[in-house]
Amino acid sequence: MTPDQTLCPENMAELEPAMNIAVENGRMTATTAEPWLRFKSLAPFQANRFIEIAYRSSLYDDPVRPVLRFTTASGEVERLLPGPVAGAGIWRGAVPRKLQDVLICPAARAGRFDFLVESVRPLEFLEIGALVWARRPRKLFDILLAAAFGYFAEAENAVDWAIGAELLPRFPGWRARRERPLDLSGLDKPRCDWSTGPTYLILIDARHAARESLARTIASLQEQSYEKFSAVVIRSRASREKIEPFHDSRISNLVDEKVDGKLLGDGCFIQFLQAGDALVPHALALVAEGLARAPGAKLLYGDELIEDSTGPTPLFKPEWSPIFDAGRPYLGRSVFLPAAKISSGAVPLDAASFQRCAREIASELARDEIVHLRRWLLSRAREEMGLLREPPPMIETVCNMSAPPAATIVLPTRDRADLLGPCLESVLRLSTHQRFELLIIDNGTRQPKALAILEQAAQDARVRVIRRPGPFNFAALNNEAARSGSGEVLVFLNNDTVVLTPDWLEQLCRHALKKTVGAVGCMLLYPNGVIQHAGVVVGIGQDAGHFEAFQTPSAPSWLERTRSVREVSAVTAACLGVERKKFFAVGGFDEENLPIEFNDIDLCLRLAERGWAACYTPDARLIHKESATRGTAAARPLSVYARERAYFRARWRAVIRDDPYFHPGFSLYSRQPALS
Repeated sequence: MTPDQTLCPENMAELEPAMNIAVENGRMTATTAEPWLRFKSLAPFQANRFIEIAYRSSLYDDPVRPVLRFTTASGEVERLLPGPVAGAGIWRGAVPRKLQDVLICPAARAGRFDFLVESVRPLEFLEIGALVWARRPRKLFDILLAAAFGYFAEAENAVDWAIGAELLPRFPGWRARRERPLDLSGLDKPRCDWSTGPTYLILIDARHAARESLARTIASLQEQSYEKFSAVVIRSRASREKIEPFHDSRISNLVDEKVDGKLLGDGCFIQFLQAGDALVPHALALVAEGLARAPGAKLLYGDELIEDSTGPTPLFKPEWSPIFDAGRPYLGRSVFLPAAKISSGAVPLDAASFQRCAREIASELARDEIVHLRRWLLSRAREEMGLLREPPPMIETVCNMSAPPAATIVLPTRDRADLLGPCLESVLRLSTHQRFELLIIDNGTRQPKALAILEQAAQDARVRVIRRPGPFNFAALNNEAARSGSGEVLVFLNNDTVVLTPDWLEQLCRHALKKTVGAVGCMLLYPNGVIQHAGVVVGIGQDAGHFEAFQTPSAPSWLERTRSVREVSAVTAACLGVERKKFFAVGGFDEENLPIEFNDIDLCLRLAERGWAACYTPDARLIHKESATRGTAAARPLSVYARERAYFRARWRAVIRDDPYFHPGFSLYSRQPALS
């Protein structure tokens, strides 16, 4: 959407409050975290099987993915729409048959919000086909085949995977269709009194900068819609004679070693920029409104645009992740620190000092005191940042491993000697951890070769075989074995895995015993050496999936996440470690509602509800022949495990909609970073 594009009111699809919304003076306020609006007319949705919806949200609102709900004669169907991170969003998809009602939920928190739908446009099948052909032509066969055999849900799902992602190199065009300026008389009318809002002190390092670079930064400040700021340009002593005065009373030069304490007033926030950085015109306004929405915030940071010879690329950041930031600092330069936390003699005057200061302040704050504004606030040149392999002292690192904790490995199996043999051999021969027991739950093995392997394994003093024939209930089998184990750390392991790193148990145990960590997962590789699992993103495909799979461990990844120890929303139970007392504190796996599918993700999320975030470590690696025992998920129709999927979606709708460690600007229909 170009900045000068306007739409007449009659072109907008009219909405009316449906649930959990109060209206006062023409403005909407969500009374719960799920406010719903209703489309007044169903006509645009009934004109064709496919539609395009264009919508806007206020730039002050968090750009969470809107939920579109179709009510049909046979039940409800929900779709997750792209987060409007640039101000607007566009969604294309299928409309279910026998439509009765259409609702949309544009916000995910109580409070004021502004949202409108610009248009609902019917799409012809040929138009959808052209989009599929342009983006993922191989999917066209899957769509046509599924539809031909009456698998319409599978066909629609294939359409989503085919057209629901835009490649990152196409960002300029994607941005042009969605970005809009601040609308101060409409959606972005100030919600707080800017005259009494926070003041900003912007430090600009110009010690090694060209005049043009500094001019770009100064110009971006002078274009700010929010004007309560002062800027200090940090100069080198050698440049004292060359300094030209600024014709703006808010901007001054600094050649001394410290900032004048008079600039650090009450309610002041400090930002550090390099000459050449450019704030977007509404950056300071968004921070002011963010502080009004979260008055307890003590540190704020936003996303950025990174520029190089190929053009701009969005640097989308996760919600605050202290373990991740300890090894791979990601706050960047769109970060605002409270002056009250910094004495006038200790204001950091270089990038490295400012980042250290930010991390020190963050380490003292509660999670809800750190606010991530999920909009890009500035553009800057690309800079290389390496991994810091050793976390700094202020971050909780490892447990006291002077006495290695006992670990209980729980391994369900049935037949498949070709899988079981290599798995057991690698665990028993390679593992260097000195205190572990291996509980093998045999779910009715009959193959002679597999029975022989179990008999041989039982001769090892560390191994116990538990016979449990009957219907396969993954959750129940693991729960029972966990209760009979004695280890301080429980490690759930699939029989189609092979250990690669001998210290894998040590790695899982040291993270599992951290006070803030729940489940721990490792890097899982396919037999050909590419990544199968590097942490689970809840919401991929509208359920959960493995982001950045099918690439080598050394390949570039978003914020180097595949090579970094970090928080994630979930990890897979193909190899999952968890402290025993935490596991039983949340009741273990849900064997009633999720006997086979999604029970590992559900466990991680219930642990997170108690304050124990899931953690991924690339330092433990195993091969995983994914679902080799039961068949791959890709080969199963959506009707299989439909009850479990429905329960999972209802229970965890909020996280599926908005995984805190996965940005709403990213597509939920791509295994690699792509635009939504």
